[in-house]
Amino acid sequence: MTLIPIHDLDDPRIAIYRSLKATNATRGLDGFVVEGEKLVRRLLASRFPTESILLTDRHVDRLGATVPDDVPTYVAPFERVHDLVGFPFHQGALACGRRLPWPDWRTLWGEATGPLRFVVCPRVSNPENLGSIARLSDAFGFDGILVGPSCPDPLSRRVLRVSMGSALRVPILTADDPLALAVAMKRELGLAFLAAEAREATPFEDVAAPDRLAVVLGDEDRGVDPAWVAFCSRSITIPMPGAASSLNVAAAAAILLHHFRRR
Repeated sequence: MTLIPIHDLDDPRIAIYRSLKATNATRGLDGFVVEGEKLVRRLLASRFPTESILLTDRHVDRLGATVPDDVPTYVAPFERVHDLVGFPFHQGALACGRRLPWPDWRTLWGEATGPLRFVVCPRVSNPENLGSIARLSDAFGFDGILVGPSCPDPLSRRVLRVSMGSALRVPILTADDPLALAVAMKRELGLAFLAAEAREATPFEDVAAPDRLAVVLGDEDRGVDPAWVAFCSRSITIPMPGAASSLNVAAAAAILLHHFRRR
């Protein structure tokens, strides 16, 4: 590993790390940023090429041995890295990955012969919620996540941070028309689609996990769109005997994905 000292925060080689809080909209960029030692290690181990790494001078010894020789590794003074990224940053390590598209869904799963599990998020708008859903999908063995065009960028810094790198492992496919994609996947993969609703519906505990399923989660404000409810094989709900009438979408996902996890 060759260390490259950074003395000027305006150095163009570290532009991708500048003012991260103000430049969180990464969907149109070729690169994306992960923060913290764990995520840097997970980026290095992922299918996404690592373009560069930025370490503070206090963190070099912790990561140095794991960085390939061909990855530029910049070192900045710890006292100045906060000015660079635009917020108090104490984790000491950042990395830039190169964006790659996921393969087409037929390439990923068209030849699969066993069970398949998916989560569908047509309009989830909060990056923390999408990051949590990615982490849950990774934890409970779900094969992929389908999202609509208004959902957060799956490789945005906040999604990656909350997912703890699971968004680098679990395919998150963005479709301009996710319902049309769901129709094709239902036809060709034999998926059973279940709409998760807050209103009265079949309690989820009463539904056995089919071999191939997709759980459709609603957005934070309006729930599952009626067009999706009509498309799904059935609606399920989480019984709530208390005063609250609904759960955060990530909390609901935790309950449902654990119940329908791959066995």
